[in-house]
Amino acid sequence: MSEKLQTTPQIQPKIFSFSYRRTGMGAVDDTIIISFRTKKVIKSKLHTSRTGNHGIRSYVLLPGRYLVYSVTRSNLGNTYITVKVVEVDENEMKVLKEWDMYKGKELKMLVSELPKNIEEILVNNKDQLPLSYYILDQDQAE
Repeated sequence: MSEKLQTTPQIQPKIFSFSYRRTGMGAVDDTIIISFRTKKVIKSKLHTSRTGNHGIRSYVLLPGRYLVYSVTRSNLGNTYITVKVVEVDENEMKVLKEWDMYKGKELKMLVSELPKNIEEILVNNKDQLPLSYYILDQDQAE
């Protein structure tokens, strides 16, 4: 008789891609993903055009919860910053909670108004978050 080996199903990572833009006139589009487990920015692969102004930022994510920081600023200065708690499973990325931080030319909320664990993660990673100074308290921005 031969024994059958039981194999556990492999957890397959998923690739998620987001638009990227940085122009000389100040326009920005970027999405940064932070792990709740490590509290660090997830490494990404950035594919840009020849000029480097436009492209795609791709993340390879295992199932779990993540913090997503998204920013868009037009050439005219209209800025949109959102912070989301998402859950990645085998099929998709589901938004569990979302906060509009900055909309147009108006501050909607400061980082200090978010739940403390999320505030701490964002403040500790502020140097890697584009335009984070828009939503940080004065003492946090320094």
